[in-house]
Amino acid sequence: MKCIYVFLTAILLMGCVATPKLQTRKEQFLESEFAPYAGNGTSKIIGQAFLKTKGGDVKFGAGVEVVLVPVTAYTTEQYVVGILGGRLLEKQHPAYFKYRRTRVGDGSGNFEFENMPAGEYYLSCIITWLVAGPYGLESSGGVAHAKVKVGSGESVKVIVTR
Repeated sequence: MKCIYVFLTAILLMGCVATPKLQTRKEQFLESEFAPYAGNGTSKIIGQAFLKTKGGDVKFGAGVEVVLVPVTAYTTEQYVVGILGGRLLEKQHPAYFKYRRTRVGDGSGNFEFENMPAGEYYLSCIITWLVAGPYGLESSGGVAHAKVKVGSGESVKVIVTR
């Protein structure tokens, strides 16, 4: 009888484990919106990624991936719901990754995207660090982000933060 009680309790507790609910995408992936961003161009985006701690210290995006995607209805939903809203969306359409570019920030969080087609882009970067907590070290940080517009043959500087 005791074994049955333990078994039933374990099953009930498993039902209490929260799994994040993925939000259904409202925007469709339209290749035609992404097409102007295919291939190379003559533009350059130069920037720095960092976040500030509550105490005012600067934590750079050193050694972390900076993600650049074109501004479309599809990526705007991802930006507003996922980055600004902090909610999980359903997985990306497989063709999305053809238009997603990444760089790794140097020791000061600096990055550069060269040979870009002119247009508007979202940039994002997850920056984390450790802080002392009541039970030892805890992770802190967040998503640094920005929106930038670059013209043909233009070089634009951008700060990626919050």
